[in-house]
Amino acid sequence: MKKVLALILSLAMAFSLVACGSSSSSSSSSSGDSGSSSSAASTSEGEASSEAEGSSAEAEDGTESTSSDGTDDTLHDTANIDNSVTRSSINVAWTSATSIDPWGTDNSTAGNYEVYEMLFETSADGEFYALLADASQGEYGGYDHEEGSTTYTVYIYDYIYDHEGNHITASDVAYSYMYQYENATTSNWQTLVSVEAVDDTTVLFTFSEELTALGALENFFSRCFIVSENCSANLSNEMCGTGPYKFVSYTSGATLVIEKNDDYWQTDESLVRQESQANVQTITYQFVDEGNSRETGLQSGALDMVYDMSYDNLDSFLDGGDYADQYDVYSYAQKFVYFLSPNCSEDMPTGDVNLRLAIFNAIDQDGLITALGGNYKRLYSFASDYYSDYDYVDWASLDNYNTRTGVDTDLVADYLSQSSYNGETLTIITLSTYNDVATVIAAQLAAVGINAEVKGLDQATLSSTTADSSAWDLMLGMMAGDYNVNAWSHGFDYNSNGGSGSATGYFTVNDEWQELLELCNTLEGHTSENMLAWWQMAVDNAYTMGLFTGNSYNVVPADCTYVCLSDRQNLLPGACCFDGSVE
Repeated sequence: MKKVLALILSLAMAFSLVACGSSSSSSSSSSGDSGSSSSAASTSEGEASSEAEGSSAEAEDGTESTSSDGTDDTLHDTANIDNSVTRSSINVAWTSATSIDPWGTDNSTAGNYEVYEMLFETSADGEFYALLADASQGEYGGYDHEEGSTTYTVYIYDYIYDHEGNHITASDVAYSYMYQYENATTSNWQTLVSVEAVDDTTVLFTFSEELTALGALENFFSRCFIVSENCSANLSNEMCGTGPYKFVSYTSGATLVIEKNDDYWQTDESLVRQESQANVQTITYQFVDEGNSRETGLQSGALDMVYDMSYDNLDSFLDGGDYADQYDVYSYAQKFVYFLSPNCSEDMPTGDVNLRLAIFNAIDQDGLITALGGNYKRLYSFASDYYSDYDYVDWASLDNYNTRTGVDTDLVADYLSQSSYNGETLTIITLSTYNDVATVIAAQLAAVGINAEVKGLDQATLSSTTADSSAWDLMLGMMAGDYNVNAWSHGFDYNSNGGSGSATGYFTVNDEWQELLELCNTLEGHTSENMLAWWQMAVDNAYTMGLFTGNSYNVVPADCTYVCLSDRQNLLPGACCFDGSVE
């Protein structure tokens, strides 16, 4: 009911704006503190993540405290880590999947971070650490590199085995990297030249240039799951990795079941990270997208955990709710920038810059956030104050569609009159979990005479559909990185996120924009002037619009004492800790 009322409110607001013809204005603030920089803005990504997710919060009497919104602030307190208890089973709601293959730098499919492992990984708090790489070797804890060189030598343990008993060697590392590079989305891997096995435990990576770009090394070495070349499984429907969990069964669009791997290769407990713990014997991922179904699943006991619960469905699990004694809610700041990007192919309606400008000027960000229950912080560009480079530019002081409040219907009408738009129905594609956001956007566009329909898709279908220049007009998505400029690169570099090398993944062709982006992602070029120039070109051509950032909410059972996340902020149920009150 809350969501329905919010949508009605949004529609009413949109139509009232049409009737009143509200004027546009440049604004540096809106409701709440959305225009201000958080304390994380002057820190590194790891520090920002740590602050956002919260540390120990304890009342004077020693009891665990909760935040003002009723969520538990202690669930990411490392003092609560205790891996002595193994829960027998847990049922987790996750976003639907029609394929569970491990490939692609954007892969966050259920179970992948527990079944598969990488050479290095990055924690949710931003720490880059060796996993399959042998940290006892190499000058840099798992690898060697000479300044100015384009080669990197990585060393792996000689006793890594996968779930089929295959011995993982350097040739498997080379196979995994090259297979992913040639067959999947590999954001910002355009400089890779070759990967070669020197011997069983040594891998030589060669690039066309040294990895000096911001976050480039982390994006490469902690973005590929390693799979044995001799693996016999069909990895679209089965799983076979080296991780602390192994595959049991998968039903497309329904469930994935994994279980604790009692023969986990890393037997040295001092080297096992929290992310690699296995504190649940059997994990069943249930693919449930709809918020009400997730809510009723928890209330009935069919579900024990929900990853990324909708804000609208939290009330009964927060303090004072009917199920607050059975569940806790862990909230944390998202690193994702939610955005809307047009298909800039000349053959599509949105290839017309005037239509793009009409669309972006028709979107009322504050009205959108109100319609979604208020649980988001509006953006003034494709930039979030989560990242340390947010303060490089005073984004809110700029005058463009991303900073204005309300909707200037005369301005929208003027852009439409200059466009070739003839009332065609535009297709908005997005992950099905964000259908509610896209629906409000479609309503706001309808209010100014732009027709749009929403297609909610699973991750695999969204990726393939985005790659088809004739299949969509607008894409609602989210992007993250180690800095705002990394998020830009992941989304708009010619060679990442489905880009062709001569156009972005959204079919944008602007070589000057591309060159500025590449410059922004270097140590020398990461300046306020270059960031501002890139963004100004983006808004002048209506290439994208930043919408909002927000909080994520995981609902966990009351016996959970610590919540563990991956660097992509995915819930890791097996690495969570429990108090033993439920077997």
